[in-house]
Amino acid sequence: MKLLLVHAWNEKERSYRGKFSNLLSYPSLTLAVIYSLIPKGIFEQIDVIDENSQKVRYNKEKYDIVMISFETSSSFTAYKHCEGFKKNGAYIVCGGYHATALPEEVGEHCDTVIVGPAEVSVPQFINDFVNGSPKKLYRNFDVCAADFPIPARDKITKRKKLRIPAVIADRGCINCCKYCSMRMMWGSNPRPVESVVREIKELKSKMVIFYDPNFFGKREYATQLMAALKPLNILWASNATADFGYDHELMQEAYDSGCRGVLLGLESMNAQSLASVAKRFNDTEKYKEIIDNIHSHGMAVNGCFVLGFDSDIEEELLDLPERVNRLGLDMCRFAVLTPYPGTRLYEEYERQGRIISKEWDRYNQHNAVFRPKNITPERLDEIYRQVWKKAYTWKNVLRRTFHSPWRGKPYVFILLGANIGFKFLGIKKVNKS
Repeated sequence: MKLLLVHAWNEKERSYRGKFSNLLSYPSLTLAVIYSLIPKGIFEQIDVIDENSQKVRYNKEKYDIVMISFETSSSFTAYKHCEGFKKNGAYIVCGGYHATALPEEVGEHCDTVIVGPAEVSVPQFINDFVNGSPKKLYRNFDVCAADFPIPARDKITKRKKLRIPAVIADRGCINCCKYCSMRMMWGSNPRPVESVVREIKELKSKMVIFYDPNFFGKREYATQLMAALKPLNILWASNATADFGYDHELMQEAYDSGCRGVLLGLESMNAQSLASVAKRFNDTEKYKEIIDNIHSHGMAVNGCFVLGFDSDIEEELLDLPERVNRLGLDMCRFAVLTPYPGTRLYEEYERQGRIISKEWDRYNQHNAVFRPKNITPERLDEIYRQVWKKAYTWKNVLRRTFHSPWRGKPYVFILLGANIGFKFLGIKKVNKS
């Protein structure tokens, strides 16, 4: 039998990727994880396509099974693939965030839907298929982090990606932000420290990126992991929450173990906006102090902001680039608030009649798909693009780079490259129709 694994990408969204995309496109672990879950000795051929950098062709090979993973913004593209491969006789399996949120919709386009984590469901499906009794739906959230296999990275393309490997220690988060879709997929479930360390040793890389949504969320676990990382003499970066910037002991442990940068989900400069979506830390007056504290421990900070909360007003949003400068961030990212299916925010906006589009390819954090309270959707889209453009003038790119704690160090070029990558991200090209 022959198996194809596909990570679908919104074909319209791919168009905004430019020649500098590999400066900020991190390697996906989705396909590598799924590949590692396939029982051995069943398939004579397993092919893998990451549509971010590879093309999907329906007639190149005749596959017995095609498994497609996708997010909401890529669902229409994935449905097209379902139809194309079905015509060629393949059995179609779909999974990922959108399949977990809307399994009935996804089930209309495929033969089997996998809801939630894949660790138990994928092997079950393969065995059932071989025995001639595959189910329409698999849903098993009872997975043990100690049993997670090491991703099959060698089977996945590295084209148009940063050559810095990614690792996950805890893929869940203890927070409950209304707009986050992560909790519907998995909760906080840290892997054994020795398993994480063994995986990093096998990578033989001097630098890694942790994809954990909140690396320091469980402090005791983070401390144990960092103590084990220290002897490896690697550099690493991770996501963190703003309160990390108040824990000097933890910050020093992070730096000593090799951490040189954190991504903070600051989200908004408006405390009311943060409180409205159950953001645990919402004291925006402390942002400058937090960033200065992290800098004092030798780590760079990438601050992420979301536009379109109910308390947002036009003047404050347009001032975001200047506020970023005053905060002293080393990098910044912006997104339009997106109420993904399956989140509490989506349910709330749906009840209020504020969802204005269910064209899933627009759910890419670059377009307003709901009606904000103080700004029209069209104006929010315009402001979003203006903010990106102003934040990434050459003057601001160079200011952030050469005022960073990384200045004068060899890896300042990583920061400069990432800033340049964001400058040429091509937000204005993203589908707005």
